[in-house]
Amino acid sequence: MTGELAEVNEVFEPGDQFSFEKEMFRTTEDRNVKKLLAFHDRLEELMNSLANINNITEDELEAEGEQED
Repeated sequence: MTGELAEVNEVFEPGDQFSFEKEMFRTTEDRNVKKLLAFHDRLEELMNSLANINNITEDELEAEGEQED
């Protein structure tokens, strides 16, 4: 990795896994990451709006996600 996360290269070995949380990137100065976060936030809002309009519950969404796995 480069930029703000360059130290990850020193901490982790190839093949190691780490789960990043979206909130970890909120303080970045990287314009590209900021744009991706804004896009992700907007997409999440639209998905929630569609679920509300169509009376889709969280349980139904989770059940659908489990079927895809």
